[in-house]
Amino acid sequence: MSAPAITRRALLKATLLGAGAVGFGVHGLDAAQAASGADAEVSSWIVIRTDGRVVIRIPQSELGQGVTTSLAQLLAEELDLAWGEFDTEYFDAQINRQRHNVYVHTATLNSWSSDLLFEPMRLAGAQVKAMLLTAAAAQLKVTASTLRIAGARIEHAASGRSLGFEQVASAAAALPIPPAASVKLKAREQWKLIGQSLPRLDAEAKCTGAAQFGLDVQVPGMKYAAVRQSPVFGGRLVSFDANAVMAMPGVIKVVAIQAGPSGYTVPDTLWDIIDWQMDDAVAVVADSWWLAEQALRALPMVWDEGRHAKVDSAAIATALDAALAQPGQVMRSEGDADAALAAAAKTVEAEYRYPYMEHAPLEPMNCTALVTAAGVEAWAPTQYADEALRIAAYAAQRPLKDIKLHLTLSGGGFGRRLSNDYVSQAVQVAVQMPNVPIKLIASREETTRRGYYAPVAAARLRGALDAQGRVSAWRSHVVYGRSPVQPYGMSRVPFAIDNVRCEYSSVDTPPPFGWMRGVAHSQSLWMNLGFLGELAEAAGKSSYEMQLALLDETRVSRQRADADDAVARIKRQKALLETVVKLAGGARLDERGKGRGIAVTDMSYVPGYHSSCVAMAMDVALDGEGKLRVERVIAAVDVGLAINPRNVEAQVQGGIAFGLSNALYGQITLRDGRVEQGNFNDYPLLKMLAMPKVEVHIQSTGGRPSGIGEESVPVTVAALVDAVHAAGGPRIRALPLAAQKLVPRAS
Repeated sequence: MSAPAITRRALLKATLLGAGAVGFGVHGLDAAQAASGADAEVSSWIVIRTDGRVVIRIPQSELGQGVTTSLAQLLAEELDLAWGEFDTEYFDAQINRQRHNVYVHTATLNSWSSDLLFEPMRLAGAQVKAMLLTAAAAQLKVTASTLRIAGARIEHAASGRSLGFEQVASAAAALPIPPAASVKLKAREQWKLIGQSLPRLDAEAKCTGAAQFGLDVQVPGMKYAAVRQSPVFGGRLVSFDANAVMAMPGVIKVVAIQAGPSGYTVPDTLWDIIDWQMDDAVAVVADSWWLAEQALRALPMVWDEGRHAKVDSAAIATALDAALAQPGQVMRSEGDADAALAAAAKTVEAEYRYPYMEHAPLEPMNCTALVTAAGVEAWAPTQYADEALRIAAYAAQRPLKDIKLHLTLSGGGFGRRLSNDYVSQAVQVAVQMPNVPIKLIASREETTRRGYYAPVAAARLRGALDAQGRVSAWRSHVVYGRSPVQPYGMSRVPFAIDNVRCEYSSVDTPPPFGWMRGVAHSQSLWMNLGFLGELAEAAGKSSYEMQLALLDETRVSRQRADADDAVARIKRQKALLETVVKLAGGARLDERGKGRGIAVTDMSYVPGYHSSCVAMAMDVALDGEGKLRVERVIAAVDVGLAINPRNVEAQVQGGIAFGLSNALYGQITLRDGRVEQGNFNDYPLLKMLAMPKVEVHIQSTGGRPSGIGEESVPVTVAALVDAVHAAGGPRIRALPLAAQKLVPRAS
């Protein structure tokens, strides 16, 4: 027996989570700054304006997930602010650099925002509160303990006197920030904001059009750039004929963009420094984006398409098959799976396939950049502003200190905006047109064809049943296309099985890798549960019955290095699975042509990983002619602490829509090295009419919050696949479902 394999990414994640972030300090003004009479930055997290209005800085990107609202609740709670008594603004990546990551966690990824910032933002609020009370006490000549904050004012009840925040802000900013150990955070029973379904802070601006996304940025004198990378991944630019388009209306310049860094897709403290790169590109600058795009389409370009010029999806599938035929790296081994398979009463084997998928955010990639003698200024909808700052500096060949980045709202991200290729492209164009603001926008086709995709994958699974119909062995081998090592999707299967062997391989494929919502769990959970359903059928059981049978903590071997973790995971998943079945009214539907799929997961990467748990029951109907309708989804979620239950519900609903869209339609294919899909006509998304009724039941079990942005995606795919078979449809072993024949199987 060997201990479960732990990837560096997962280990470092777990280490960071375990270490906590309470000890990180915040930065205040010195006395000279505080005396300037301007808005007072009391700490890196809080600014108090001259009218007393509080501004809370948010160190994350708002992608529509409601992070601005949830994080503001944490800080406002400790500062005794009522809802609506403050404004918010994004953090400044340059300040974060200069102050040595004062904002603790700024990359919007992995459902970590509320988790990793739960303590730091509360601490920041408590520290600022102590500073304001100390400054007010000195001014009123009373003790700080006799003061309280109410209505954004500091009150002394005994004398009836009060001070507005603006009256003490400068003095407070000049004080040293109290050590974390010297301030006391509110007890749970004192909370007034945390745990409440408060309205979204960004909703009104988005409804009225006042919200500024990257595409909304306007800078005086701005010109527009349309961009085109090599049509084949890894290709290099040979030449272009600018003269052929310079006479077209509005055209100003044609610019070559050099291949190079696109940005690390995760913070370098959490993973090896892997940059998936971008290719050479050409941009046309014009008076409007449409004029630039029309000229770009007419521009003669010559490319050296390189070694991937003839690669197609069939060749990639062949490479995956060849890797499956060879032994993989053993990532988990318990018992003797081969011996158990040899001695089995019955064995089952199947292969599963996952295609490349595009993130498909509705806002295409874009960035506005201005390069002057003083430095670089950029406006970008990015999930990783700190890295965008570095990419801008690299692209302009300027010192980091001379870069200013404005973080904007993002029209969706799902992991795509962790790569900052569009920032580099915009800055490179702006370098060649100094003092002219350049708004670079990738067309929908360019956004789709030059994405950073979730990798293609294939898996072979073998299972054994003993004479009593119990699963006695589980063996899997998964092969990924170009990507980081991420075996956890297959190897973290929670079931209590005596003999397990999980192998991992990868093959080099042309597209660059990108994290996508749900990561390897979205790729593998449906495979694991789909195959479990096949074993269940061979044993004469339902998928749900087999899940319950294997979620049995009494079968966990105490010889396992992760035995305690395994037991805890099993208990949690089983309880939530039984809960969702009860909420759904049972484990099955008896109506012909309809089926209920049931799935559960916790998105665990390594033993002890802090994550949410989601169980789902999904009802589908097959019309007998190949058409599928998802009618109802019930989700039971355990998020630890729900900071804002309404946000949790919305996140789960969004994850269900994303998961259904990917499972039903998502597929990127290559022919002659080129991506065949380009727009929503050939890469469709789930339409509003196809969205099922969704019920979300939140179990807030206490402790600190755990992420919920990704967790519902893999469960959605798994429940859908299970539901199709339960409705009388075929076994789904390849996505998307739109490419499968969803007709009733033979009885």
